[in-house]
Amino acid sequence: MNANEINPFADQIINEPQRLEAVVDGLNDRPLEILLAEFARLADGPAPRCKRRLPYAHLVSSPQPGYGKSHLIGRLYREIRGRAIFVYILAIQNPATVFQSLMQAIVRELHFPPRSATGPLDREQSTQLDLLAHHVFAHLLADLIENRVGIEIDTPPDTTAKLRGDPLLAFNRGTEGDLWADWMRQHFEKLLPYFEEAFETRGVVLHSPRGWLRALFHYAWSPFDAAKRRYVRDWITAQPLDPEEYSRLEMRAADAPDSEISAHAANELCRQRLADLGQLAGYFRPLVFCFDQTEIYAHQTELAKSFGMAVAALVNEVENHLTVVTSNQEPWVARIQPNIEDADADRISRPFLTLEGLTRDQGRELVRLRLEAWRKPPAAVASFLDKAWIAELFPEASNQMGARHFLQKCKERWARKPAPSAPLSELYQQHRDRLLAEPKRHLFEPDILQWLVEEAARGLPDLEVSRVEHTYFRVKWQTPERICFFGFEAGTHWKRWQTIMKVSQNAALATPPVKSVFFRTPEQPALPGAWKIAGQFRLAQASCLHIIVLEVEDIAALYAAKELFADAAQQNISFSTTQVMIFLREQLAPWWERLRGPVGELSPPPPEPPPLTGSPLSGEVREIVRRERFLSIDEVILKLSTPASKDDVLKACGYSVEIRIHSHPNMIVLQWQTS
Repeated sequence: MNANEINPFADQIINEPQRLEAVVDGLNDRPLEILLAEFARLADGPAPRCKRRLPYAHLVSSPQPGYGKSHLIGRLYREIRGRAIFVYILAIQNPATVFQSLMQAIVRELHFPPRSATGPLDREQSTQLDLLAHHVFAHLLADLIENRVGIEIDTPPDTTAKLRGDPLLAFNRGTEGDLWADWMRQHFEKLLPYFEEAFETRGVVLHSPRGWLRALFHYAWSPFDAAKRRYVRDWITAQPLDPEEYSRLEMRAADAPDSEISAHAANELCRQRLADLGQLAGYFRPLVFCFDQTEIYAHQTELAKSFGMAVAALVNEVENHLTVVTSNQEPWVARIQPNIEDADADRISRPFLTLEGLTRDQGRELVRLRLEAWRKPPAAVASFLDKAWIAELFPEASNQMGARHFLQKCKERWARKPAPSAPLSELYQQHRDRLLAEPKRHLFEPDILQWLVEEAARGLPDLEVSRVEHTYFRVKWQTPERICFFGFEAGTHWKRWQTIMKVSQNAALATPPVKSVFFRTPEQPALPGAWKIAGQFRLAQASCLHIIVLEVEDIAALYAAKELFADAAQQNISFSTTQVMIFLREQLAPWWERLRGPVGELSPPPPEPPPLTGSPLSGEVREIVRRERFLSIDEVILKLSTPASKDDVLKACGYSVEIRIHSHPNMIVLQWQTS
């Protein structure tokens, strides 16, 4: 089989709303216009835009699965690209840490550069958190100059205009040798109280103004200090910092979370951080939160209630933001909304933004766009769009049909026979391949890992799963051989890990024995660090403290399980959630054995993370696909100057927004798509 033999209509689900996608004129324009009008209320006019607040979140409701929720979110993203901080949020697993999960998702997004419409991803560019910090300081400094407060130097008349117009250029990313960057570095401590006064003058009241000022300054003025920037991200997400870490941020002990902070306290602190971040966003760009895969909440009453509370809190407490929720109509009305408190449900605008199906003309347009993207000749397009066939599907020009159902009909017509459903193994592999090509997903996502050990593992033979509320642990496995406690610790505070070590060692003396399991991902520092307890910690690792270091391929395999379940929950596939769970128990069998078994050998230290700009391979793959436009991954490998595996090429594809991946049973096709 070659790439041209692939059915152009095989892909019917949009899993990456932020990727480029062809747009059918007129389809669901009205819901998009409403969301854009709401966004304009936040974004219109020059920054700072303080004290702006929308009264409601918005629900995008699909009458049936396949009406284009993700397509609409993708259109919204492309319309506001470069004017918003867009945060795509998947289902949250732990109701006790909902705000911490939200803040972790936001910081994961902020630590990436904004994606441009075209071009490779370059992680050495300024991140969105860099841009936010520079805008905050540029506007604060301009306020002080204009009001002649705290500034003892003469400045040219156009200084404030330059500061406000291009903050990143004005400070040159905090680079040493730049006039304003050096001046800020030299006078920062003296300026702090004046900056706080400038906040108050604009009505910006933060829970921790000085903590935010120090955090943003040290992040933005240390563009190539990975450790210091990690300390800032940990501070924002309420991870404890040890004395050396917070001293590098010039913070007091009182400004940093305590090493023994409880899950409840960390969650409440992140709730405050969210409110603060909303006010800071007024100096830069509005926040747009998009909650997808909410159908998963239909399966857990407690999560649905917690989700509703979180959405209401965002509306009530966070300025300068738009919240968009997507859901299929039936699960929302029948099983999600009834579990949300009335007062919380009232924070979602009525009527909901209901999606429409394709009309006859829009169906024709979708076919044309799809076949042209697959480089089919005009004659093939005309032949496929036979008038009798289209009239059979749409007897009247105004008749409507869900986009996915229409694409399924197209798939069958192209194949000249009914198209059987892809098996679960194929659907799972598609998700794994796609995740390999998404650098933003190669990070620590504790909610997915908790879902795996709490929900996906439930029902395995000789295994009892329960949720626990403990400072360090969330899930408990009871097996005939041992008890396993699972924690999802993102930070690296040695004292916190010392307590985890001691708790694990004491529990290991019980009968049956106990082990503790924690996951780490490539962007996280290896454990133990340069700790005074490093020797003791390694001994614990050999007996009762199971630190599992996930490589990118592991992350793709595990996160794909949650994506497959979400597809079933959203009825994107013809399998039930029960069938998916049965499949995953078999598919992930090696992982279940590893997690429930003894600690075994120590995991080797993780390799150094790849360069943030990708690698020479990513550039070479990009150029090959751009030149050829459409080819299989095997053909790409043959054209490379150095040997590479399929997984290597998939990871390289993630640095180019124009490369779209089509994963099929016998091959993977790479397509260059620019619109």
